[in-house]
Amino acid sequence: MRKKYSPIKAARCSITKHNYQVSHVVNERVQEMCCSKCGKQITNTIYGEVVPLNDLHLQINEALNDVARKRQKAGLVVSYS
Repeated sequence: MRKKYSPIKAARCSITKHNYQVSHVVNERVQEMCCSKCGKQITNTIYGEVVPLNDLHLQINEALNDVARKRQKAGLVVSYS
């Protein structure tokens, strides 16, 4: 689902709004999203902020995914209240 980012299409998206679709679910709170028109990638943080997906956030998401997968494999229940 991830497309190559196109700055020309992104200029059009800045006028007509991006069409973000979930491309990867990291855990219950964090998702990676990609614009289906221009390929821009964003992610939301555990604090609810929406930020561009760069190398730092990609590494954080991979670490969160590893932790979530290990917890699920161990059968631990996580409750976010």
